[in-house]
Amino acid sequence: MPAKNHRKKTPNLNASALIVLAVALMIICVGGIFFVIVKNEQITLRKEIERSQRRMDDHRVAITEHQADIDETLGVFRLRQYLATSGSDLEPIPAGWIQRYQETRSAPNDAVASR
Repeated sequence: MPAKNHRKKTPNLNASALIVLAVALMIICVGGIFFVIVKNEQITLRKEIERSQRRMDDHRVAITEHQADIDETLGVFRLRQYLATSGSDLEPIPAGWIQRYQETRSAPNDAVASR
């Protein structure tokens, strides 16, 4: 009977293949760690940007409120200037001429209903 050719049943992984696999595994791990670090920095930066935008919005609102207060304060002077330039006959009232009026209310029993 002729001899049969049988393959040898040994693993095909030699030392160099194991070294290449180990290096590839290390590269993948380092890449994963780097990815996590970059994502964490992105999240941190996004939070800082949102915080800065909130502060800017708060300042914008404060500026608008201050501008409204300034406009309210200057309203009297602008009105006087407008009246002067338009040739109005209105004149300022002296402070001594101003009288305070306090309304006196009558009691509900004194009220008379008429039809």
